[in-house]
Parts: sequence; C-alpha cells; structure tokens
Amino acid sequence: RQLCHKFYSSETTKTIRTSNQPYHLHTQPATAATSHIHYRRNYRTTTHIMCQPQPLTSCLTIKANASLRRSRQWKDQSENLNTNNAPTTATTLAKTTTSKKNSRRKRRPTKKEQKQKQQQLESDCCDSSSTDSTLPSSDESLSSNSKQLKKTNSTQRSQRSKNSKKATRPKIVNILSAPAVSAEEKANYIALDCEMVGIGPGGYQSRLARVSLVNWDGETVYDALVQVVEKVTDYRTFVSGITEEDLLSDEAVTFDEAQSAVTILLQDKILVGHGLKNDFHVLGLTHPWYAIRDTAKYEPFMKAVDPSSNPTGATHIPKKLKVLAKDKLGMLIQEEGKPHSPEEDAMAALELYKKHRGKWEKAMSWKVERTEAITQRAQ
Repeated sequence: RQLCHKFYSSETTKTIRTSNQPYHLHTQPATAATSHIHYRRNYRTTTHIMCQPQPLTSCLTIKANASLRRSRQWKDQSENLNTNNAPTTATTLAKTTTSKKNSRRKRRPTKKEQKQKQQQLESDCCDSSSTDSTLPSSDESLSSNSKQLKKTNSTQRSQRSKNSKKATRPKIVNILSAPAVSAEEKANYIALDCEMVGIGPGGYQSRLARVSLVNWDGETVYDALVQVVEKVTDYRTFVSGITEEDLLSDEAVTFDEAQSAVTILLQDKILVGHGLKNDFHVLGLTHPWYAIRDTAKYEPFMKAVDPSSNPTGATHIPKKLKVLAKDKLGMLIQEEGKPHSPEEDAMAALELYKKHRGKWEKAMSWKVERTEAITQRAQ
C-alpha cells in the first residue's frame, strides 16, 4: 500500500530518519506548497521518500494514488454489474463440469449404446429414403457404413483383449540348456568338502577329520577319515557324524597321507566347493585363486546387507549351502537330525556351479585379464 501523510503545522519541525540520515521537515499550511512524506512498504523493509515543497496537486505520487483509486472503483463497479447479470451458480458449475468432462478421454461405448446408434442411423436413412425418392442407394450405403462400424469396433475389441492378455500373462523365461562339456573339460573339475572336529578348551579350534573329493559326474574320487593327534574335546557328531570310534579305526589315515593325496588330486584342477577357506585352513593347503569356484563367494549367490550393520563393512554375506541347494536346485541336503555328508555337500556345490557355469567363467576370465593388465603396468 502507498500512503501519503501530510503535516499541517507552521511552527513544529519533525525529524525523519531513513538509512541513518536525518531530514528536517518544515511544514506549512495546506493552502501553500507543503512538504510531505510517502511510505512504501515492501515484504521486509519500509522505505521513506520525502518530497520537496511543492503544490499538492503537482505531486506525482499523489496523482498515481488517485488514478489507482479510480481504477479500483471502476473495477469494483464492473464486478458488481457482472455479478448482477451473471447466471446462477448451478449453471456455472454445470459449465465447469462439462468442460472438465470434455477434456477427459471419452470412454468406449457399451453394446446397448452401439445398438441404439445403429438403430438411429437406420431410422434416419429410412426417413431420408421416404422423403428423397431420387436417392434409392442411401440404405445400401448406410448398411455398408454400419457393417464397417461393426468391423472397426470388433477389431478394436480384439486388439484391446490381446493387449490385456499380454499384460496379464506371466513372463515365461526360457532356460537354455547348458552347453555340452567334453570329456577333457570334465577332467579339469573336482569338488571338495571336509568335516572337522574341535580341540582345545570348548572345542573351538578345528582339525580335519574327514575329506571327500567328487568328480564332474558325481563319482567319489577320494574319501577318507583322518586321525587327529591332539585330544578331541568336541566331535561335533550332530553335524559331522564322526565319533571317537571312527577316528580310532584302522580305516583312518594320518594327516600327512590325506594331505599328500589331496595335493596330488588338486594339481592343475579347477576346484569347486562351498566355504573353501575353512577347508584349506584344516588341510594346510593353498590353491591358485583363478582355479577356485567357491559358491560362498560368488556374488549372485550371496545375500545383500547394509554395510553399517556389518562389523566388517561388507555389502554381501554368503548364504548357507543348504539354502542355495534348495532355492537354486530343489535339492534337500543337511536335513535336521541327520549328520552332514561331505560327498553330498560337494555334489551340491558342483551342481550349483554347473547351472551358472557360463556367467561364472565369463566373470573369471574378465578378472584374469584385468589382473594381467595391472601386473604388466606395474612391471
């Protein structure tokens, strides 16, 4: 708002401060030229503008305010006239609703509405034929038009039904059969699984008690019980199935014999297993990283977790072999109340690898190429 304040005093003097600068305003009677001040209000600040002594009629701000007032009065008068001559609220509402309805997409007419339209067309064509005798072919043209309308409606319906069926049908994923593996390639793969017992206080330290190796076709290559030199404090029979009699029997071999036999069988082979880190630890062996296929470390088989909730900060954690075999293969292993079978566990890990062999090998070849490039740069 803009307000004009006038001061009509011949004796008083007022001081107005704007941006820390004093202005002395000497006012005079209203008949003479008077000094006056204008206040302009913005959103946050208020500015004060002082006009020099001049006749009130020649002040531009006063003229602008007067024209503003006149325009507002004219606007109010026109609005009042419009409200008096305007239609009722019901009609205005009807107009707005019709405009909104017209802006929307038209719905598909029902069968009854289509029949009614066709009947109206036929009646119109009959009237036109009776009035205009010079147009005998109007019925035929209208009947052909109605046939075309029927055809177009039927085609539209069929297309819509097809689209709806496509949307509702579940997507069928065609699982391609794995490429055939030659006998030479099969000979390059072997699966490993070990069973351990506990030593020391509480039985927390693990020692090798049984080792099993399985080839590509699921045949057992090596399976042996291993003697434990230290005193066993926990045989873990409910998991491993190993008892004291098994380790003291004549069939049990020494640790060195088992280690050497496994070393020979793993030479130049691609090793498959689940959680092979623990197996290598109890065997006291190592294997090249590019020749290891661990189902516990393959990322598509792992579970995504929040790094903040994990003390190691890992984004993925391994799943149990029992869960993977059931979800990916439909196999039931490690049933409750029964001890684990190392041969069965090795077979499950090998079957998981067979199912995802193509993608897995592509990922491994990319890693090998990447490491070779890095080593060449370092040299």
